[in-house]
Amino acid sequence: MDYYQEILSKCDALLVENKVQEAYDLLEEELRMPYIPKDSEEKIIALYNECRQQLEMQKPQKTYTEEDLEDLLSGTLDEQFAAVEVLKSSNIRRHLPIIEHYFCGNPHYLVRSLLVEALIDQQVHGELKMDYEGMEITFDPGFVEMPMESDGALQAVAWIREWFENDNPSFAMMCVETLVKEAYLKLPFNIDEDESQLIALAAVKYVFYAYGEQPAFEKFLAEKALAQSSGYELLLNKHDME
Repeated sequence: MDYYQEILSKCDALLVENKVQEAYDLLEEELRMPYIPKDSEEKIIALYNECRQQLEMQKPQKTYTEEDLEDLLSGTLDEQFAAVEVLKSSNIRRHLPIIEHYFCGNPHYLVRSLLVEALIDQQVHGELKMDYEGMEITFDPGFVEMPMESDGALQAVAWIREWFENDNPSFAMMCVETLVKEAYLKLPFNIDEDESQLIALAAVKYVFYAYGEQPAFEKFLAEKALAQSSGYELLLNKHDME
């Protein structure tokens, strides 16, 4: 048995004894060496990553009180995103009062969308109030579909593909990516079928204009015999997102 095989065998034995930290330290020490044969290095790195994952799982998880979450949601944007991650990994039903409180206090549009997505994902039912783009609304997450699963969103994608996929698939992809962002910003509203073409056209216009190709957009409208104005203002434009 060569030196590196002995190291690997020793680490395997340590793992069997649940001495993960010792195995990790031993492997880390070896990886600091200036040279390791390639075949041995790959095995050491694989086992090192396995140990690192186990150590991460063994770390005690911080528990958050309602007050902690309220503080995060009223903090910086990064803190609000951190609160979203905590809420997503928890039973979100237990935190509906603080979520509704956040919704009613001029919520950040990205945090708002992510929280609604989390509510949908956990199949939460029950009416919640929200300040949505300056309007007071009431919605039930149980009746909201995931952004790109509504019939309207799927139809909007179909319009974009019909217009561009054969001649310019990369442009079509950019338009679909724009549509996905818009669909998330619209939450808790889904894209309706009767507005699918308008939103698809607005997404196309957004991409053309982002590249300074207004004449190309006008040419596209003429070729497809489409109206000059889509009649739909993207939330992406309102919030100046890229």
